[in-house]
Amino acid sequence: MEDGGGKRTELNYTLSAYNQDVQEAYRAVAQGKPITVQFYRYTAQKDDSILTLAARFSIPQETLATANAWESADIDITGREMIVPAAPGLFVAKKPSSSLEILVAQENAALLTDASLTAYTFGGREFVFVPGAHISATARAFFLDTAMRIPLKNYVVTSNFGYRVSPISGTWKNHAGVDLAAPAGTPVHACKRGTVAHVFKNDKTFGNYIILQHANNMTSVYAHLSTIDVRQGQEVSTGTQIGTVGTTGASTGPHLHFEVRQNGRPTNPLKQ
Repeated sequence: MEDGGGKRTELNYTLSAYNQDVQEAYRAVAQGKPITVQFYRYTAQKDDSILTLAARFSIPQETLATANAWESADIDITGREMIVPAAPGLFVAKKPSSSLEILVAQENAALLTDASLTAYTFGGREFVFVPGAHISATARAFFLDTAMRIPLKNYVVTSNFGYRVSPISGTWKNHAGVDLAAPAGTPVHACKRGTVAHVFKNDKTFGNYIILQHANNMTSVYAHLSTIDVRQGQEVSTGTQIGTVGTTGASTGPHLHFEVRQNGRPTNPLKQ
């Protein structure tokens, strides 16, 4: 294993050396200084899990997951040789393959060409390391809950979560979800099992939209729909078609506005 710059890497897990490297990395992140990530290898034992290893190595779960291309938190890692980066952050795949990698890459698309960030190569695949970064609430939901899925099979992210210049008003406004562009009529699927809490039609802003209620006080929102294929109170499974992409309400073209809310608070649906 070697990084994109040919710098030194560690191939054997040595606790004392690792602890020193990770402490230095955390200090560098806190001070905003450049980081050269040191890597170790470790073979997971019978009782190891991503959660316990993250605690043992003092590294976030998403750092281990993105470095090792692990799509979910509940996979069996027993006997697997894994890469242990001695620094907190995200490894963003330049050519993502899994659902988690796709979400992380879309959330960090602008950073993939940032010359100030270092690229590393694992197993013939190239990753850009973003020091101190975390996955969004939406991507975290997909990582922790294998029942979650993206509501469209094919899409292009045209607007991310956060403040942006509104294409309607031309002023800065908070965008509480993500916009997924797709042809009008494209099927929209429930991101997770739940109940149709609300069905709205002809709203001035969201047009035709649906709110699903899921377990643990999580809700999901699907807006600007052309058609609505469910009714209030109906139970749906992950992947159930609930409507089709449209351009109703305050919309400049066919797309799905998708939100994930935890306890009523909007979160980045591509970062759960």
